[in-house]
Order: sequence, then structure tokens, then C-alpha cells
Amino acid sequence: MKFPVFPRITIHPSICNGQPTVRGLRYPVWQVLEWLAGGATEAELLAAHPALEPEDFRACLAFAAERLKPHDRTPPTAEDQTSEEWILSRQSRWLAEQEFLKQLWERSPGPSAKGNVEGPHSPK
Repeated sequence: MKFPVFPRITIHPSICNGQPTVRGLRYPVWQVLEWLAGGATEAELLAAHPALEPEDFRACLAFAAERLKPHDRTPPTAEDQTSEEWILSRQSRWLAEQEFLKQLWERSPGPSAKGNVEGPHSPK
């Protein structure tokens, strides 16, 4: 399945256990983001992983940003905030997002056996 807004991000049950991946390749979105967050440059990643393309990095960043945006950006009315239905709806969304983040965290391996990758903001 491709996401309409993110055609480079795909989900297939037989690829990486159904995690969002880059173009159906075995590169989970979380892994690409972790490499970037660890300080790897696009040039380094492209050299190490020739199947990736520069647009893939931007697609992963955009996908993550969209996942973290609030679903409902309209401010609630005073009536909404006292409605039990509205409160339960907000709690349900928050719990779903927390579960999603928890699953990403649990799938993400800890620091590599080679040691931590020093990023541009690492203390010297």
C-alpha cells in the first residue's frame, strides 16, 4: 500500500513486518530517520545504501512530521471541552499515538555494537 501523500513510503505485510518502508525496499522509515538523527549525511547514506535516493530522505522526514501533527487542528469550543464524547475521543487519539510511538521505540535497536555514532552536536 502506498500513502497518497507519500508515494515513496509503502507498507506491505511481508516487508519488514508491515512497517512503513522506503519504496517497498527493506529500509524501514524509522531506520532512515535514526541514521539521519545520528549525524549521518545523505552522501554517506547514499554511498552505503545505493538503492536509496535523495528524495527518500525527505519522504521519511515528511512522513514522520505528518504522523506527529495533531489530527484535529481546530481549537475546541468550551462546549467541546466539557463533552464526555470529545474528551474520550481526545484520549483515544492520544493513546493510539502513544502506542504507535511505543512500537517504534521497541522496534528500534539500541546503540549499535560499534558504539554510538557521534553527531554534529555531540560533546567533544
